[in-house]
Amino acid sequence: MIYSSDKFRSGAYTDSVIAFSISFQRENLFSRGMGLEHLRELLIRLARLILRQGASLAYGGYWEDTEDNFTFELLRLISSEQEDNSIGGPDTSFKIGKLYNHSPWPRYLQITPRIEAQWIHCCRIVRITQQLAGIAEADIVPDSGIQDQKFRYEFNKAVTLSAMRRLMMEGMAVNIPDVLEPEIIPPVVARILLGGKVDGYSGFLPGIFEEALLTLQKLRPLYVLGGFGGAAEILARAMLDSGSACPDEFTLEYQKAHNPDLAALLENSKQFSPPKDFLGPEESLHELFAIVLKARSDLSGTLNTGLDNQETRELLTTRDLANAVRLVRKGLINKNRLPNLPA
Repeated sequence: MIYSSDKFRSGAYTDSVIAFSISFQRENLFSRGMGLEHLRELLIRLARLILRQGASLAYGGYWEDTEDNFTFELLRLISSEQEDNSIGGPDTSFKIGKLYNHSPWPRYLQITPRIEAQWIHCCRIVRITQQLAGIAEADIVPDSGIQDQKFRYEFNKAVTLSAMRRLMMEGMAVNIPDVLEPEIIPPVVARILLGGKVDGYSGFLPGIFEEALLTLQKLRPLYVLGGFGGAAEILARAMLDSGSACPDEFTLEYQKAHNPDLAALLENSKQFSPPKDFLGPEESLHELFAIVLKARSDLSGTLNTGLDNQETRELLTTRDLANAVRLVRKGLINKNRLPNLPA
């Protein structure tokens, strides 16, 4: 059994877990004169910095080794860092962090025992079930035989994906058979946004948008690297704008028009009741834009970056990899999310 714990709200558990929100759309990145290698290099440089300073990573990626999924990139990095740290030398006293992979139903069904055992020293897989998402027992879709419940399947899958993103921010406790004390899955204390799909995404919202909203609602540091395109660029551009105008991307009408799967999901889901703590896409977009408006007058304070306003603006627009790493590192140290160790 996995359950949320109020202990996290009291600060009883302080393990630093820093999340990455990242995905890749080829045309979007290519139009900015960059390729997948730029996104991958920036991710690795940021992740290595975090791992070497004792913090862990969180990434809700799936388990297919494709170019637009970065799970295995992070796992290979962690394995390499652990091996280097065990050989000897000046870094051997450092604690190397690990990856928390929050995996929602039905995505976690592809994770075999062999896969989990292969990466057990690098990764803790946290399965987010339909029950954890607050879906009533009578509405649970079985793991197989879904042909006659297609619309309910798609609805439950989207609800569970949103619940996964929320539970990452809250922290969890996992009951383990024959063990008295539950295992603590620490909450995410800061998040880094890179790229992100602007169409063709799963769920009710672009993942970058939903994860940004949940991070900002918790008043935790959010590092938006908008210079590398995608939904992160849309969010950064909106925050750097002036006035009170709402960009089209923050309206449900725009999202439905540019994402036929979302329009179909919403239409086919009208017959279903969401869990009581579920925030629909229209309400989520409204709340996110309210935070965007706040950021226009107090950028660094709203994003909790630990940087001043000029540095935060630079963070949102830079396309220089070294500069992006420098700014994120400085912000995390200033917010006490990383120890001030040599890079």
